[in-house]
Amino acid sequence: MMKNEAGVIIEEMLCQLADTTRINGEIWRAAYTPEDKIAKNILREWIENLGLEYREDAIGNVYGRLPGTEPGTVLTGSHLDTVKNGGKYDGALGVVTGVAALGYLKQSGFVPKHSLEVVGLMEEEGSRFSTGCQGSRAICGTLKEEDLEEVGCDGVTLREALLSAGYQPEALKSVKRDDIRAIVELHIEQGPVLESEQKQIGIVDSIVGIVNYELTIHGSQNHAGTTSMPLRHDPVVAAAEFITESTRQMMAEAPSATLTYGAIQVFPGMQNVIADRVNLRIDMRDGSEEELLHDEAILKHALESIESKGFKLRLGQNHWLKSAKMDPNVIQVIEQHCEEKHLAYKHMNSGAGHDSMVFGKHFPTAMIFVPSIAGISHNPAEATAVSDIQAGFELLCDVLKELSAQTI
Repeated sequence: MMKNEAGVIIEEMLCQLADTTRINGEIWRAAYTPEDKIAKNILREWIENLGLEYREDAIGNVYGRLPGTEPGTVLTGSHLDTVKNGGKYDGALGVVTGVAALGYLKQSGFVPKHSLEVVGLMEEEGSRFSTGCQGSRAICGTLKEEDLEEVGCDGVTLREALLSAGYQPEALKSVKRDDIRAIVELHIEQGPVLESEQKQIGIVDSIVGIVNYELTIHGSQNHAGTTSMPLRHDPVVAAAEFITESTRQMMAEAPSATLTYGAIQVFPGMQNVIADRVNLRIDMRDGSEEELLHDEAILKHALESIESKGFKLRLGQNHWLKSAKMDPNVIQVIEQHCEEKHLAYKHMNSGAGHDSMVFGKHFPTAMIFVPSIAGISHNPAEATAVSDIQAGFELLCDVLKELSAQTI
């Protein structure tokens, strides 16, 4: 592989991976499906043709290896699965670029001190088994026997899916890795920031924590035609005021946070009835636990003005997923090579979850983002420019070479 042609070659590989795993014209590689098997067979062919060592573990994570001269492994890669009717870059770009990088390094005669490996991980998206990240959790040793009883969207348990695909769930413990010295995951940004700021590379400092709430606002149900506007106690209006004010306050006082009202239900939900109550489901994300606590205080402050008008409120916390800080040493290596290559880069948080969120709690881990055109992801229109793929490939090669030589 010619180094300056890598971006074009990686794009062609991504197209092949996508086009051979479509279902009725849509890309969908769910875990332990025929499409997943096709993708793995293609990956195996690429890995072996590049002279790398190929293996699968007991639950279906796929590896390519460039052996080193001393113990220890530096890992790159991402997930092979996709969402239903997804794009060809999410996850797959990190796997294919990792394969290309290791293949190029081998062909150039590079012999690493610590082995370099690329991994295609299982089921990050949760499109079949909703808890997600089963591949990375197994590598970290946090996927437990009881987790194999999770029932997928088709009514099949994870254990049953593993067995039907020819894997060995009884060998789950063998998947755990203790030799990993550092992990670098290359991924599309899945958002518009890099493109809008004309940056070639994003260096991820943190994968955000996520808090989910359910809020109920109770008002007074009444007749829509006979209750004058000043006499109404309408929870829909109160909900609208709360959404507007909380959004305004969050943007002013917590610019790194995101606040989403993704589901709103009105009861009884009749056109000619002033509602009795409104339920809102809230998704809030930020880069650290401290920031999330600050954001929660902003949210509760915005609720105070609604409560002061006589509305009854019930705010419940459904889920709190801790943020994952990326490793400062690995970040420093990425930044150093961005500087040396004169790449336009920025430090940023990842607003989406990734396998690196799992890895980062167990191994020194960092992420490299490349731009997404128009910020589109989880969509057939998902795309990244070949020039940005090329920049990501060259950066990844340099970062892997340095990490493989370090005593971490």
